[in-house]
Amino acid sequence: LKASLRNPLVERDPEKKREVVKRVIAYMTLGIDVSRLFTEMIMATSTKDVVIKKMVYLYVCTYASTNPELSILAINTFQKDCRDEDPMVRGLALRSFCSLRIANVMEYLQKPVEDGLKDPSAYVRKTAAMACLKLHNMSPALAKEVGVLAKLRTALYDRDTSVIASAVCALEEIEGRSSRVEKQVVHHLLNRMREFNEWQQVVVLGLVARYAPAEPNETFDIMNLLEERLKHSNAAVVLATTKVFLNLTQDFPTVHQQVYTRLRTPLVTLVHGGTVEQGYATLKHIALLASRAPAVFADEHKHFFCRFNEPTYVKLVKLDILTAVATPRNVTAILEEVAEYVTDVDVAVSRAAVGAIGKIGARVTSTARAAADQLVAMLSIGIPHVSSEAVVAMRTLLRKHPSLLTPAQVGAAAPPLAHAVSTFVRYADEPEAKASLLWIVGQFGEHIPEAPYILEPLVDDFSDEPSPAVRLELLTASVKLFVKRPPEMQAMLGRLLDAATSDVRFTEVHDRAIFYYRLLENDVGAAKRVVSAAREAPRTFVEDTSSEWQDRLFEEFNSLAVIYGLPSDRFVKPALSAGAAARAEVFAEESANGQTHAATNAAASAQAARDAHAIDGEANGGGGGDDDDDEPARLGCYFCNDVVAPVDSTRDRTLDQQCTVTRPGLSMLASSVAVEMVVTLAHHEAGVAAPADQAGGDASTPLGLLPHQVRGFLPTWRTELLRGQAFACCVACSRRAVRGYRQGGMDFLMRAFNEPDFLEEFSGLRARRPPAGGA
Repeated sequence: LKASLRNPLVERDPEKKREVVKRVIAYMTLGIDVSRLFTEMIMATSTKDVVIKKMVYLYVCTYASTNPELSILAINTFQKDCRDEDPMVRGLALRSFCSLRIANVMEYLQKPVEDGLKDPSAYVRKTAAMACLKLHNMSPALAKEVGVLAKLRTALYDRDTSVIASAVCALEEIEGRSSRVEKQVVHHLLNRMREFNEWQQVVVLGLVARYAPAEPNETFDIMNLLEERLKHSNAAVVLATTKVFLNLTQDFPTVHQQVYTRLRTPLVTLVHGGTVEQGYATLKHIALLASRAPAVFADEHKHFFCRFNEPTYVKLVKLDILTAVATPRNVTAILEEVAEYVTDVDVAVSRAAVGAIGKIGARVTSTARAAADQLVAMLSIGIPHVSSEAVVAMRTLLRKHPSLLTPAQVGAAAPPLAHAVSTFVRYADEPEAKASLLWIVGQFGEHIPEAPYILEPLVDDFSDEPSPAVRLELLTASVKLFVKRPPEMQAMLGRLLDAATSDVRFTEVHDRAIFYYRLLENDVGAAKRVVSAAREAPRTFVEDTSSEWQDRLFEEFNSLAVIYGLPSDRFVKPALSAGAAARAEVFAEESANGQTHAATNAAASAQAARDAHAIDGEANGGGGGDDDDDEPARLGCYFCNDVVAPVDSTRDRTLDQQCTVTRPGLSMLASSVAVEMVVTLAHHEAGVAAPADQAGGDASTPLGLLPHQVRGFLPTWRTELLRGQAFACCVACSRRAVRGYRQGGMDFLMRAFNEPDFLEEFSGLRARRPPAGGA
C-alpha cells in the first residue's frame, strides 16, 4: 500500500488512487493498524477528488492522536480547503478540522469556525454551528472568548432551517437543560415550524417543551399552533408535541386532564400504524400516561388486546396497559381476554397474563372474587409455570382483599377459598410460589383448616430447602400460626427452630430463628403482638403510587428513558461535557507549553535519561538535582524489580511460563498471604509508612513480623522475606509515572494499555537498559 501510494502512475490516475485509498480505509475499518501509512496519506490530502479527500480526512482524524506531529502538517491543507470554492469541500474540511484531537489545534480553528458561520452555503453554516460545540468541548475558555454562545443565538434566526436545528442542538448541549428559553426565540421557531423537516421539528419541539409561558393565553396560543403536529404521520413528532402539551399544562389540572383526552386518538393511531418497533415505542409512552390517567384509555382497551403474531415485548407492554386501564365497566372483557393468554406458548407472556389477572383483581374490587376463582382454576391446567405464577398472583390479590379468606362474621364457616389453599402446596414448585403460599398460610392460618398440615412437610424438609427466602417465610409463617393455634404448632415449631439455629449456611435465616426463639422464650404474648398484630388492609401499595422515579420518567418523555423504564442517569454515562472539560485542561496545558504529544514523550524520555544519569552519579558519590533523587529511600512496589513494562503473563503461555501468583492453587496461597500482610499493616502504628521487618528480627506489630516482600521459590519449596528499594524508573510507582497519571488521567492509562512501549519510554526505563550487543 505504501508503494502504491507513492507510485507516480497511481498519483496521475484518480481511479487507481481512489482504489488504493479505499483499501486503506477498508483495512482501518476492519481494525488493522495502518498508521504507518500516515505520511503517504497526509500527502494525499492535496487531491481535488472529493471522494478521496473525504476518505483521507477520515484516516487523518482516526490516527491524529497517535501521530500528532505529522497531523500538524495537515492543518495547512484543512485551512486551504476551508476557503475552497466548493461548499461541499469547505464543510468537509471544517468538520474534519474540528475532529482532530491534538494540541495546538485551537489557535488554527477559531477563524475557520467564525468564517463558516458567515458562509453563503447553508451546509457550511450548519457544520460551523456543530463545530462551535466541538470548540466548546475542547476549550471552554477559548469558546467563551470567541463568543460562541452569542454566535449560536444569532444562528437561530438563520434563513435555513438546518442551520437553526444545528444551532439549537449545540446550545442544548452547551447550556444544558436548565438554561432559560427566551420568548422571542420560541415564537420565532414556532412561526417557522412548517419549514422544518421531521427531525428538525423534534429538535425544536424539545426546546419549546422547556419554555414556561408567562400568561395562560400564551400557553393556549402555542397549543393552537401545534395542534396540527398531533396529526403528523411521524411518531417522533407526535410524541414531541405530546411532551410540549403536557409540560405547558402542568399548572392547569383541568386543562391537563383534557390534554390526555386529546392525545388519546393520535397515540392509539400510531400503535397500529408503521413498524412494530414504532408501535412498541408508542405503547411504552401510553403505558406511562396510563399510570397517571388510566381512565383516559379505558374506553380504548380493545386496541391493546394482543395479536397472535406480535412479538413478546409488545404483548408484555399491552398486558401492563390492560392492567392499568381496567375499570368496573371493562374489567369483564379484559379478564376474559387476558385469560386466553395464560396458555400462550411463550412462557414470559403466559406468566405475565397470570400476574395481570391477580393485579386486575386487586385494582378492581368488584372483580376480586372472579379473579380468585380464575386463579384457582389455573392450578389444574397442568402447566407448572402457570400453577406457580397463580399462587404468586393469589398472594397479590389477598394483600388487597383479605376478605376473600376471612369469614363474613365470627363463627361463620370458612370461605371456599380457605379449603382450596390446601391444594396450593402441590403446585408451588418454584421458590417464589412457595414463599407466597407460606405468606398466605401465616397471614390467614386461623381460617385455613389444614394450615398446620401444609407447613409440616416443609418443616421436615427444612434442611434440604435451598432458597433462603423460602426458609425465612417458613419461619415467619410457623411463628404466626403458633400464636394463633398453639397446640397444633408447638412441637412443629420446636423442630423448626432447632434446625434453623443449628444451620449457619444462611446468616439471615439463622439470626431470624434466634430472634424468634428469644422472643417466644421471653413472652409469648409480646411475640403475638409483634408477629400477628391486627391491622387494616392497605388501600394502596407502594408499587401503585406515583414515585420520584416515575416523575423523572415524565420529565424525560419522548426519550429512551421511557423505553427502558429507567431515568437516563441509570443507563447513560456521565455527560461528555465533564470529560470534555478534562480533555480541555490537558489540551490547554499542552498548548501553553507549546508541546504536542510526541514532543511531550520525547521530552519525558530525555528527562528520564537525565534522571537516571543523576541517580547513577549520586550512587557513585555525585550529586543530583532532580526531584527523584530521594527515590532509593522509599520501599519499592511489585513492579520495581522489573526491567520491562507489564505484559500479559497468562495468554499464550505454558503453565511453567505463567506468572507464579496466577497459577491454579498458588493464587489462593498468594492471596491469603496478601490478606495477612494487609491485616498486619493495619495494626502497625505507622500505617502505610511502616518500615519493613527483617527475617530473624523483632516484630514491630502485635501480630508478628511485617515483611516488605514474601517470595516463594518452588524448586526448593521455601519462602523468604526480602526487602527492596524503590526504582526511580519504575513504570508503576516512580514519581514520573505518578505525575503522568495525575496530569493525563484516563488518556494516560489508555496510552499505557494500547502502546506497549509507552511506559518504558515515559518512565525512562528504556534509557536505563544498555543497547543490544552492549557490555
